[in-house]
Amino acid sequence: MTSILRGLKRPHGSIAAAAAFVLALIVSACDSSPSSDKPLDGIASVYRSVSGDTMGTYYRIQYRASESCDIAQSATDALLAQFNQSLSTYIPDSEISEFNRSKANRWITVSPRLLVVVQTALEVWRQTEGAFDITIGPLVNLWGFGPEEMPALPSVSQQREAARWVGMRQLQIDGVNAKLLKTGDGVYIDMSALAKGLGVDELAEYLAQQDCGDYLVDIGGEMRVAGVNAKGGPWRVGIERPVPGRQASVQRVLTLTDIAVATSGDYRNYRQVDGVRVDHVIDPRSGRPADNQVASVTVLHPQAMYADAYATAIMVLGTEAGLALARQLQLPVLIIEKSTDGDFVERYTDAVTNYMPGLRE
Repeated sequence: MTSILRGLKRPHGSIAAAAAFVLALIVSACDSSPSSDKPLDGIASVYRSVSGDTMGTYYRIQYRASESCDIAQSATDALLAQFNQSLSTYIPDSEISEFNRSKANRWITVSPRLLVVVQTALEVWRQTEGAFDITIGPLVNLWGFGPEEMPALPSVSQQREAARWVGMRQLQIDGVNAKLLKTGDGVYIDMSALAKGLGVDELAEYLAQQDCGDYLVDIGGEMRVAGVNAKGGPWRVGIERPVPGRQASVQRVLTLTDIAVATSGDYRNYRQVDGVRVDHVIDPRSGRPADNQVASVTVLHPQAMYADAYATAIMVLGTEAGLALARQLQLPVLIIEKSTDGDFVERYTDAVTNYMPGLRE
């Protein structure tokens, strides 16, 4: 059986789903009951599945079970609940919400999780020369993609006011003592461009600690895989064709093992306000939704958190600057660009062709 994982939900009280649209084409099915098969080593195996809700979307884990690798949903739910309590801006008493409410020029002790994600964001901000910025929170909220609904488009003066608080230079990091400081009361950090990826990484690390060697972890389309699927081959992951209103239409299939993949797109998470389409990908440099022809960006990286961040950054940068960054960092990247005739054009780095069987010939 082939199963397609799909669908993004956004219930109140969770981290907003940053549109990531990757479909898992998992040959061997472990939907409601274990499945047995014989992988390439000839050893009979059982693949199991654990799934639930988190961060405004679904999560799903498929893994080869063994005496030591037996994953309980209660354990993964608890891990993700703790994760949300740290990084969700939708939870009023979460760690990040409390930091966002803190006054300027006060050092706040933070968890290792929050410290690491801020340090990663600073690294990507520097690499992208400001195209990626977690202090974009005031602009995300202003354009209607935060915890509160915004019925109207923001005025120029509102955009200007929100932009005052945007810029990674308004965050200071004390890595030795695990402390953060913001230089303005209105500075508001938003981890939606990293959170699902980091959640995937934490689940993958949990599986590895349980001696699981073959698995797929998926949170809302951000994935990390290890080992082989139940057929003994690489995991097969489909990249969705970026057509609004159409789900599960596959543009490309990637064959993956021991790597993470994330996709960001503009075709699912957007608003219509007074007849104007407003996309969720905000350019922190202009303070407005990104304005380019990129429909979706898929990035592969050993860590899902980085794949997530780079996919968002390249959506903002656009095709040419995005490909230049990807080549500089030697990232496997697939960009699906809107063409003038209403169709799509694929642009990609050489590094990604190793994962796309149709381009190897």
